[in-house]
Amino acid sequence: MYLFRRLASRLRGKEKEEPEVESAPDAPPLKHEVSMAPRETTPPKAVEVEPGEPFTAPRETPRVGKREPLPTGTLIASTATTELRIDEEATSNIARAARIRPQSVAEIVAGEDLKRDEEGRIHIKIVFYGPSLSGKTTALRWLFANVRALAKGKIVEISDELGRTTYFDFIPVSAGEKVIFDVFTVAGQRRHATQRINVLRGVDGMIFMADSTAEQMNENLASIQELRIALGTDRMGTLPIVVSLNKRDLPNALPVDRMLQMLDLEGYPVFATIATEGKNLLRMFQRILRDSLIFKVGV
Repeated sequence: MYLFRRLASRLRGKEKEEPEVESAPDAPPLKHEVSMAPRETTPPKAVEVEPGEPFTAPRETPRVGKREPLPTGTLIASTATTELRIDEEATSNIARAARIRPQSVAEIVAGEDLKRDEEGRIHIKIVFYGPSLSGKTTALRWLFANVRALAKGKIVEISDELGRTTYFDFIPVSAGEKVIFDVFTVAGQRRHATQRINVLRGVDGMIFMADSTAEQMNENLASIQELRIALGTDRMGTLPIVVSLNKRDLPNALPVDRMLQMLDLEGYPVFATIATEGKNLLRMFQRILRDSLIFKVGV
């Protein structure tokens, strides 16, 4: 009996000591599990702090603010807005140097401010304005060759080797014995701003010729912005202006209403033209001659 009690007490002693004996060998795994826990629950630092080449921020940022595709006609103008910027101060300085001043009362009143030559004929100045290669010179050439009802002088062209106007094209057109329309086109390239704005001095009527293709919408916007700065609000509000949306035969021509909205030219007389074929050029030309004649002479 004594031996049994002693054996039982030894067994109980071992049971009490077992947690201490077993905890020692288990300690390292416990430490290991604790140290691994953060790696299982926290994203690796390499992803958050030091992006790898395939995960650089510039590639991810656009996706955060990505917008739905804009309507046709806005993409070109909205993706390269730096190209639209016209230096307002520089343009205003060129206009002042060209003596383009705010309109006087005499200029607004028909018949008060007329330009006459030595023979007493009234001269009315018409200017084709617009970006490079929009079709201004092509239109003038077509009118020179095909408008037989009007007596015309010799066409004068100043262009580069590619056929682009570098200063202006000019043709005098007479409507009877008393009125001469001096018709000019301007150089559309950005670098010819000084020459172009100088041609605007004394203008009595304007044809703004825009390129209907989506790729040239920035140039259209820059050209009309420059024109508004150079002429000023008063002249833009009173001068006879007609709008030609040229190259309507091309498959990527923008919708007419969309172009007018973007260019802020709604409310002006608009002609959808194809200068290479002469489509609507005569109607457009007759309209600006009539409007400018009424504006200057009042008949």
